[in-house]
Amino acid sequence: MNDDALRARLVALVIESGDGNITEADIADAKGALRGLNYSSLSYMRLIDAIENDLGVYIDPDAGNEVFESLDTLVPLVRKGMDSVEA
Repeated sequence: MNDDALRARLVALVIESGDGNITEADIADAKGALRGLNYSSLSYMRLIDAIENDLGVYIDPDAGNEVFESLDTLVPLVRKGMDSVEA
């Protein structure tokens, strides 16, 4: 999966995890910044679970806030995890 496809999949997971309150347009308006979406702590936990279940990448929920700042920080983290699983 290339980075564009990965980003698209993560957008879908963000939407699914967002309590039905987030659209793709909302994500675009926030320029991918998850904090700009009023994402709840439960939504973050759902997203972490979804990434693990869907993409096979474990993300430590205590990894630090900067990991979850935006899709721009999340994509490389998930990519790194996917690459290490494939190696």
